[in-house]
Formats: sequence, structure tokens, C-alpha cells
Amino acid sequence: MALNLRFIFSRMPSLIPNKPVVKLKQAGVSLLEFVLGLVLLSIVLLGVTLFYANNTRQLDPVFQFRAVSLAEAIAEQVLVVKYDANNNPYQQLRCDIEGENGESPEVVCSNEIVTTDNKITEFSVVDDFQLWCDDNLRGATGPINGEVLAEQLGLPHEKLYQRFSIVSCVEPIDDAPNPPYKLVTIKVKIDTGDSISFTLHRYNIL
Repeated sequence: MALNLRFIFSRMPSLIPNKPVVKLKQAGVSLLEFVLGLVLLSIVLLGVTLFYANNTRQLDPVFQFRAVSLAEAIAEQVLVVKYDANNNPYQQLRCDIEGENGESPEVVCSNEIVTTDNKITEFSVVDDFQLWCDDNLRGATGPINGEVLAEQLGLPHEKLYQRFSIVSCVEPIDDAPNPPYKLVTIKVKIDTGDSISFTLHRYNIL
């Protein structure tokens, strides 16, 4: 006897239960939810702002490193030039502010700028570094741009120093009982407003 399979399956209960269809209702955004969303957005934006601000601040050590490089290069030049224009290295003759027992010295220190050129390669005495001072005293003409100075010093990638300006001032110090010296102040300024200062004592060495 042949089975009518179509008839049998039609009589079997469905294995998948019928589930009621749930219709979702569209709900609008309440005022409270809108305010909370604005608060969360403000917190996120604040965090992003602080993140970029901190990243910008992390560049400061790079600028400090370049400023130190410039100051060290200037300090090396201060040490290799003569103490004063009236010193005579060939005769081992040094200038002084006063001689023995208060008598007038054989050679008096001039404490004056010798060069009129704004190139560090032309500086021959310590007082020439007064040329870049910002006090307008003793022939000072004002700061020098970092890129120009880096090029004169032969530093690599001089464009890296274009945001700097350098001030160097020379002050003769003759307070007794300390031996006389010249105080050289080197200040490297950054266009962001920051500055780093260095001081160098140059004694009367031929």
C-alpha cells in the first residue's frame, strides 16, 4: 500500500512554534537624554584637546636641546678669543685694572668692542660678544637670529634654528678681593616666549 507522505506531513504539528510578532514603536529622544549626550560629547572633546596640548608641550625638550647647542657653540668662541683688545699674547702682556700696590697698570683693559661686523667668525676679543646685547650699551646692536648664527657657526640644518634669537652681553667684573673677570651672559629666546640663560666667567687669559 502506498503511503501518502504529503498527507502525513500535512497532519504533523509544526516543529517551529509560532511566535507572536512584536512591533517596535519608534520613540523620540527625551530632553534628559539630549543633555546627557552633550555632556559626554564635551568630555570627549576636552580629552582630545588635552591630548594634543600635551603632545605640543612635548616638543619643548627639542627646543631646549637646540638652545643648548647654540649656547655651547658661542661659549667655545668666547674661550678662544682674547680677553681684551689691549692684551698682547706675543709679548705675554696682559691688561689690568690696577697695578701692584695700587699703582697704575702698565696696560689698562679697554673693555671695548673691536669688531664692527655682525659675524662671530670675525670676533677677536670677549667684548665683541657685547654686540648682540639688548641693553644698547657699549656699542650693542641687539640680538642675532638663530638661523644666521647657526650658519656662521657651521651647524648642520641651520633652518632648525630660525625660531630662535640670541642675546649675549659682556660685563667686566672687578670687585675685590676676587680677580677681575668678564661675565658673559648668553640668552637663547624661542618665539613661543620661553628663554634659556647661560652665564660664563672669562678670566684674563691671553
